[in-house]
Amino acid sequence: MAKVLVAFIYMVAILVIGFVSAKRVKTAEDFATAGKKIPFWTNVYSMASAQIGAGATMGVASMTYMYGFSGMILGFGAATGAICSGLIFAKKIREANVTTIPELIRNRLGERVANMICILTIIQVFGILAGQVRSLGTILQIFIPSLSLLNAIIIMSVIMMIYSVVGGMVAATNTDKLNVSIMIISVMVITPIIAMMKIGGTHGLALNLSADQKSLTTMGIVPMISTFLYFGLVGMINNENFLRICGAKNAHEAKGATLTAALLIYLPYMIFAGLIGIMGILLIPELGTSDSIIPAMIDKMTGDLTGAFLLSGLLAAVMGTAASVAMATSVTFTRDVAVRLKRDMSGSDVLKIQRISLIVFTILAIIVGYQGTSIVTIMEDVGAPCVAALIPIFLGMFFWKKTNPRGAAITIAVAVISTVGYWLMGSPLGISHFLFGLACSTIALFVACPLTYRGEDDK
Repeated sequence: MAKVLVAFIYMVAILVIGFVSAKRVKTAEDFATAGKKIPFWTNVYSMASAQIGAGATMGVASMTYMYGFSGMILGFGAATGAICSGLIFAKKIREANVTTIPELIRNRLGERVANMICILTIIQVFGILAGQVRSLGTILQIFIPSLSLLNAIIIMSVIMMIYSVVGGMVAATNTDKLNVSIMIISVMVITPIIAMMKIGGTHGLALNLSADQKSLTTMGIVPMISTFLYFGLVGMINNENFLRICGAKNAHEAKGATLTAALLIYLPYMIFAGLIGIMGILLIPELGTSDSIIPAMIDKMTGDLTGAFLLSGLLAAVMGTAASVAMATSVTFTRDVAVRLKRDMSGSDVLKIQRISLIVFTILAIIVGYQGTSIVTIMEDVGAPCVAALIPIFLGMFFWKKTNPRGAAITIAVAVISTVGYWLMGSPLGISHFLFGLACSTIALFVACPLTYRGEDDK
């Protein structure tokens, strides 16, 4: 009963914050970036909340539960990407004074390349959204075991959708301090302490884990490289964090907030989430699905009241990212598709379409998330073509003057064809479709851009 009550209180609190925040959402810019006036420490919490979602919490724990210490590679990859984002891109992005990735690319490489990236970006971010809503449902099932996974996904998705639609980024930043505080207490303090006590401390952990579980290469070198690169590169050019970088007061604060969130919160959180998964190997050795290892451990190790609080921490972790990704998808679609089709659209119409498209994408994410096999698989499979195309173009756009619209368009085409084609062939070379596509697109960029470069591209 305590678990149900705490879940209900959390849902009501989220909705109340959403409706209160709605009073400050007057324009499409307020909805997308909170008017580009997010205070520094508010943005630190907000960026951490956006980064710490299903991938950072349940995804990392799932990987370490399956592969032992080698599964930590997902967490280190994602954290490395977030740090690189602060060091390399955050300041440049904020100085560009844009709101979406396609908008930034349109300013540098023109309409055609931006439109191609727009389609891929929406698909990639949608894949992340599907993974997040599946996680929300998985956690709610622990609160209320009588719920089916589909019903649990629907309930939590509707809560997330309502507070995002009415409050936008204003609501997200207002809830992020609460969410991050609960997440840190749950995943970095209480849960690991209880789990460590139950397995007999570090001595018990070292004594009872098998050699494979202790090994740093059990997952396999090639899969580890692919996982590190995929989640690292996604973390480096992170769509949901992109909105927060754009929402910073200035470029200096954008860079500082990104680095502070990554180093002080995101990286330590990843390590603790991974350790919880490893301890779960000993506490729950035969779990049906590795995705639910953290909520299953909380349910098994704690009483009703403590367990309810810890589970609310997981809900907070995923809710913040789910809302951010939903907004990123709707904002990208509205600004880079709808507004391009109807250029005389008023500000109120833009805001309306952002809200309507958020609802539509959330409904579609419920369907895809329910059908998916795991959180990590959903995100990586759906997003691979976009990341393989975007990374070389993004790096080239900022650091190689010969990157031009024609070469970039060829790079995108090669990325999509190679990634999808290789996947349809069953990944015959033994490496992931993402890694294969990234290699092909990088080669394509370095070959195509010098061949298609013209002097006027510098102007």
